[in-house]
Amino acid sequence: MNETPHSSPKPIDPAVARVGAPGPIEGRPEKRHLSFTQLNMFLRCPRQYEYRYIRGIKAPPSGAMVQSRVWHQTVERNYRQKIESDRDLTLGEMQEFFAAQFDVALGSEEIAFEPDEKPGKLKDQGTAIVAAHHKTIAPAVRPLLVEERFTVDLGEDFPFDLVGVWDLVERDGTIADNKAYGKAPRQEDLDKDLQFTAYALGYRTTHGRAEPGLRMDAIVKTLNPRAVQLHTRRTNDDCRWLLGLIEEVGQAIDSGIFYPNPNGWHCSPRFCGYWGLCMGSKNGR
Repeated sequence: MNETPHSSPKPIDPAVARVGAPGPIEGRPEKRHLSFTQLNMFLRCPRQYEYRYIRGIKAPPSGAMVQSRVWHQTVERNYRQKIESDRDLTLGEMQEFFAAQFDVALGSEEIAFEPDEKPGKLKDQGTAIVAAHHKTIAPAVRPLLVEERFTVDLGEDFPFDLVGVWDLVERDGTIADNKAYGKAPRQEDLDKDLQFTAYALGYRTTHGRAEPGLRMDAIVKTLNPRAVQLHTRRTNDDCRWLLGLIEEVGQAIDSGIFYPNPNGWHCSPRFCGYWGLCMGSKNGR
């Protein structure tokens, strides 16, 4: 199967379609959920997954994470009203919303600012990100669904359902994800990004056909933020591979073995809020 962006929808593979058959979910006791975020965290570091999802320990977000979340909320607000109005909010309305929500977060949340993060600078950068998106990406977007949740039934014998949220589904069925990055995203990374495979799997099991396209709408946080749009595609083989991976991760979670993975950028006091609990202990902390 060779789906390409904006090509005609292709029939879904029966093996993939069976996974998401809607019947078994109705009237059935709710199962545990496994989201892409959880899956990705387990793959990165099982110990980190244990702290967050087994022990329920929440690490405070960094300033950049809060900035990204509030920008995401700002884009969501615009697209939700655009479903009916077919027009974007003004740039001033969007920047005012971003600034207000950022201030609310600063006043109500514990935020673990990095040494080089300053709230005022993050706020100014956030309004610039809003402007770049409003100018370059938003005008061409025709939203149908915004922040829409989907569930993939993984079978009666499997203890989890896969759940996810599409940032945006356009009127032609294209699925788009909103991201803000410190550096330009690479096509080769997008082409193997499991989040987009999960989006495709969710669409195919929900709609019974392949999605017309998958797209990343990104803002690169350079001095003058700029917009980047990248397209990718997935096949039924990609979806089947993800299903196999989910099964193995589910079995690993149920085994109760959550070893640390110190081999990577993620294992540092800066990038892991649980570093002090885990790796810090061997240094006498």
